[in-house]
Amino acid sequence: MQRLPRAILMLALPALLASCDVLRENKLLITTHLQTVQIEHPREIMKLPIGGQEMTFKKSPEFSQRSISAFEPFQAENPDEGYGALLQLDTKGRDALMVASRTYRGMILLTMVNATPVDMVELDQPIDDGRFTIWRGLTKKTIDEMDKFYPRLKYMKSSSRLMDDMMPSTDAEKMNSRREAKALEAAEKAAERDKERGKVRPVPQRKDIIPLEGYKLPGT
Repeated sequence: MQRLPRAILMLALPALLASCDVLRENKLLITTHLQTVQIEHPREIMKLPIGGQEMTFKKSPEFSQRSISAFEPFQAENPDEGYGALLQLDTKGRDALMVASRTYRGMILLTMVNATPVDMVELDQPIDDGRFTIWRGLTKKTIDEMDKFYPRLKYMKSSSRLMDDMMPSTDAEKMNSRREAKALEAAEKAAERDKERGKVRPVPQRKDIIPLEGYKLPGT
């Protein structure tokens, strides 16, 4: 998955908002849209001016925020570009990304947050592990909103490539996973505060936590 230069992400937002049906009641709507060169019904596509040329994307997303099981934010390479995030998709989202990356190799995948374009990547290789990176364009407010719904990857019980099938997929599984991850995160922060005060409090360890194999955030 190849990052694209920031300069080409010069989009006309009024034209985009006029061409995209937005669920305005949602506080957090994350969608990814595949570039298309096929002749399709006008209602199924959106045409956007990018880098001095018009590009066509499918209006229907490949996956949305509903397919996110966990995430890990990071500072964008350019501080002016806000934050990025590594997303771990559930089974449905992973399969959709795998098919798109294999079938439409060389095409562009556009990420939008609340109908605002934030990043684009080129699908230059198959993506089979269900991990998708938004490299830039996320605000602190967006990260805070994501924290309300999704656990951080580093607190997930399984992030190993061998255990991807154990990632939560149903709403109930995601809720339980988030609750457990948040409890572990709170315990870790409490232990850090006690350490600063000279107290010692062991951080509860879950036996089923597996290290993030092959997982490295940008800039680390």
